[in-house]
Amino acid sequence: MATKFYTAKYDRVFKTIFCNEDNTVLLKGLLSRILKKNIEIIEFLRSELPVSSTVDKAKTVDLLVKADNEYLHIELNCNYAEYLHTRNFIYFNNIYSRKVIRGEEYDYSTKFLHIDFTYGLRKNINDINYYYVMDENKNKYIDNFEMIEFNMDKIMNYWYNSDRKKVNEYKHLIMLDLDKNNLDKISIGDDFVKEYEKQVTALNNQETFQSFMSYEEDQRLIQNTEKKIAYEDGLEQGISQEKIEIAKNMLKKNIDISIISRTTGLDINTLKKLTKEVK
Repeated sequence: MATKFYTAKYDRVFKTIFCNEDNTVLLKGLLSRILKKNIEIIEFLRSELPVSSTVDKAKTVDLLVKADNEYLHIELNCNYAEYLHTRNFIYFNNIYSRKVIRGEEYDYSTKFLHIDFTYGLRKNINDINYYYVMDENKNKYIDNFEMIEFNMDKIMNYWYNSDRKKVNEYKHLIMLDLDKNNLDKISIGDDFVKEYEKQVTALNNQETFQSFMSYEEDQRLIQNTEKKIAYEDGLEQGISQEKIEIAKNMLKKNIDISIISRTTGLDINTLKKLTKEVK
């Protein structure tokens, strides 16, 4: 069976390749093409945001850098969900509020830019969507605060539909989710894409990386499948007995008890009792 080729649509692949502080060539190239200007200086910033209370969980953003005196926050969204924009806005606002205050003054000159690479958006919206804080007359409330979202599925379709003009425009984004054979084709005549292909191929050839990704992917599939089962059964039956049966099945598969608790809504003590029943 052929080994799966993991693309930069996977969070771990994207971070491994583009968040390398010892080699910023690819990140500079990607940002230069996105922003349509040369990026000379990259400073990696702490990606873990501070928590505001004891009940908050740790928040880690995908990529946070300062590039030529602009703060850039990038999030890779493999799947779209209703909460996505709210979550990313909260993250970005957290960064903005921490960085904009300098001593006794507010920083009005430094630009703060949030960038989303989002898969699963509706295909009838724009390739790129720009968001600002403004009034109904399009007067900006904050001048140095901007958000950009790339509709990755729509952009990928340009490759599959052989739209040469659009492919040339977006090849730096299209390459992120292409397999080895298609990377061979799209990289012709483009040194930047060739370098990306070289690095993502080398990463996929690492045995330890393949093992990690396979395990991580398998666990994600198990969790998503069990959540789907729990959700559908809950809709159909609407009674706690169904949750108990789902929990028992998950326990038999040795799924972590905390995952079962989140999936079924059953508390840890109840699940511990059920564990004795299924042994």
